[in-house]
Amino acid sequence: MRGGTRSTAAAVIACIAVPSALTGCATVLAGTPVETPAAHVDYLAPNTHSRSIDPSDKMLLEVAERLRRLDPCGLLPESVVAGYGEVRQFGPQEALDTCTAVAHPSGGAKYDELEVTIDLSPVPDTDGQRDWSFGDTEVYRNTTTHNNSLGCTLTFALDIPVTVTADAVPPTRFATIAVTQYRSEDSSGESVPVCAVAADTLSETLTLVPSLPARPTSGLGRIRLAAADPCEIVASFAPEELVGWQIDSDPYRCVLTQHQEEAAPTTWSIHYGLEPEFAPPEDDDTREVVFDGLTLHVRETGDSCRIAAPVESVIDTNRPGAERYNRSSGRNVPAVVLMSDTPNCDDLVPLTVDIADGALT
Repeated sequence: MRGGTRSTAAAVIACIAVPSALTGCATVLAGTPVETPAAHVDYLAPNTHSRSIDPSDKMLLEVAERLRRLDPCGLLPESVVAGYGEVRQFGPQEALDTCTAVAHPSGGAKYDELEVTIDLSPVPDTDGQRDWSFGDTEVYRNTTTHNNSLGCTLTFALDIPVTVTADAVPPTRFATIAVTQYRSEDSSGESVPVCAVAADTLSETLTLVPSLPARPTSGLGRIRLAAADPCEIVASFAPEELVGWQIDSDPYRCVLTQHQEEAAPTTWSIHYGLEPEFAPPEDDDTREVVFDGLTLHVRETGDSCRIAAPVESVIDTNRPGAERYNRSSGRNVPAVVLMSDTPNCDDLVPLTVDIADGALT
């Protein structure tokens, strides 16, 4: 699943040039991003799947729908990443609501990489150091160090408009910008100031958010699954068949609890996401199953089941010649994934195929 130009706002990070300085470092982020005119926000009536739900839940559905319409690659300024090295990959790699740029740091060894990812639906981590900066935007910073990598993640509130009227306060949505430098054993170059990269990226991202960049609806960058509602299957059930259903913090996940005759209700989740390019399974827990002409990957672990079904062609985020060097293949497939705490995966294969068939219609 998603560029920009350098703003006049500068982000200044102190004492993060070397790994030993990443812990307990006092940080000052300076600068106010240039304001971008807010996009006109049309009223959005969320799809309730013919169910009666209260206004606060409608508000959650609207936020999820607006997140699915937002283009994460439109919020990740490639020009900033390119300032730190040659960009070898750009596009969605981890999930439909993320965008990743991978660069080869200037002067780095052959396999050195700088990875920058924006995630619009992370599990928020606000336990890090809090930095007051970028106008009124509150930023939380977390840093990590490992033998061959340095990491810096900035967490910030994402301003998503809501037009559904409700007494409840719209939920605060967070986004993250995560920067990681990977260094190979033969690397002799200097460490990249990962928090400076993150701050430069965030400064640009905040200028782009008000314009609410939309996902491509046609052409090379279009991902049809990214616009689909994972709860669409709800409408296929009679109301009495479902104990409950909900979209969680991930706008591409729907959790359903189904009534069972003379048995405890069963809960399963539908997730629309990205799977590594479909190749024959390499681990013992996963097997291939062909059903109605569709190849699925079925993984059974104890009492849990995970079934993945591809629904679109491979997304290749590699730039020419990049595959020879990168840690990630850069090639992923939009897929429907069904997960359940049940020991019998085979019973869920037909349902997974039905969901996959209906996801793009």
